[in-house]
Amino acid sequence: MREEDFRWVLADWKTRKLPSVVEREIKLPLDPTYIVTVTGPRQAGKTYRLFQLVGELMALGVPRSNILYVNFEHERLRRLDANDLEDMVKVYYETFEPDVSRPIYLLLDEVQLVNDWDKWVRRIHDSEKYKIYITGSTSKLTSKEIADALRGRSVDYTVFPFSFREFIKAKRAEIRDPETLSYLEERGTVLRLLREYLVYGGFPRVVLAETPEEKRAFLKSHYNAIFYRDLVERCRLDPDILDLVLSALVTGATGLFSVSKLYNFAKSLGYRTSKAKLIEYVECARQAYLVLLSEIYSPTIRNRKQYPKKAYIIDNGIITTLSTESTENLGKLMENIVAVELARNGYTLNYWREYGKREGPEVDFVITKGQRPRQLIQVTYASSKTEIKPREKAALIKASQELQTTHALVITWDLKAQEQQGNLKITYIPLWQWLLQPQKYLQPV
Repeated sequence: MREEDFRWVLADWKTRKLPSVVEREIKLPLDPTYIVTVTGPRQAGKTYRLFQLVGELMALGVPRSNILYVNFEHERLRRLDANDLEDMVKVYYETFEPDVSRPIYLLLDEVQLVNDWDKWVRRIHDSEKYKIYITGSTSKLTSKEIADALRGRSVDYTVFPFSFREFIKAKRAEIRDPETLSYLEERGTVLRLLREYLVYGGFPRVVLAETPEEKRAFLKSHYNAIFYRDLVERCRLDPDILDLVLSALVTGATGLFSVSKLYNFAKSLGYRTSKAKLIEYVECARQAYLVLLSEIYSPTIRNRKQYPKKAYIIDNGIITTLSTESTENLGKLMENIVAVELARNGYTLNYWREYGKREGPEVDFVITKGQRPRQLIQVTYASSKTEIKPREKAALIKASQELQTTHALVITWDLKAQEQQGNLKITYIPLWQWLLQPQKYLQPV
């Protein structure tokens, strides 16, 4: 019996003041008929998104007594099993006296720490008395494993690190309409914030840290937690080989990633592994929300699978932390942040290169609707047309002819313009402006 532990934890929730939150843009349903799972990289803000949800529900008139939040990482709730959760429900009704004529909202943070949690969650969901939200820990289960455990009863929502818009909110900066932002002082403020965002990323604790030293210390600690808890322990990976794989992914971010080349390199260093094993390591990093992978655009699965992938990292701060470069590679950081923003907005990551050629013109991103290419995106650290390399524009023209697209977007450092190249309309937009209004410049999914 764990009733006393639950009485203590639930009494704390009943009297606790909701913490202030940076409002996140990801929308969670307020009256779901399915179990809502909130997943994403560690320390991205999943718990605080649940606190934001509590505020949203109360604003709609849901009594707080009908909302129960429990964090199963609490020291008093260790070594629970599903039967103990019956005690939790019993204590909840005794302590809160909810309005039983209305739904009860259960917000279960890290419920995967409870043995046989999934059976209990499925059962109470099927009773149709509860609206259930759970967060997923990458050190315990992947989003796919959670979905499998809940057997079709759940829909997943991924919380990313702060977008640039959320970053600006967290910094309490005042930014007017990006279309009318012309004063040098305001533009200078935006570019200063953008540079910080590019270098240190959007993990909430990093954004709120005051000094570069604090930011780097947290990022290093955070990376180590991903390395050991989410990968070595959960996936049971060899730490030496994992270090080699992640170093290749992070330092080579935005570039083509070849398992064959990595295998040959590992073999030359004396590591005993296989290509299949290295693929497993990369997949574990993807499931832990550390890595995003981009395939070559092709209507055929064979082409997509046989060409090298491009690797992107979930947050620029991790790239900065592991970088061996003496200065920031802003072009690389810009492309990585665009990839993350596209993924945040639900776009599949694809790049373009001529079929059959491993070298030559390349387009960073192909935006598709269904299987049809709709828009090309190139990212370049340029502030004027003269700084744009001829090969970047040539790649757009070549790709547009091959893929029969008529829209291209060139994301720049601080250049805004338009031009027509035959049937291809090319729009140049500064990164800061695109990050503030990405959907305005993207073709719909």
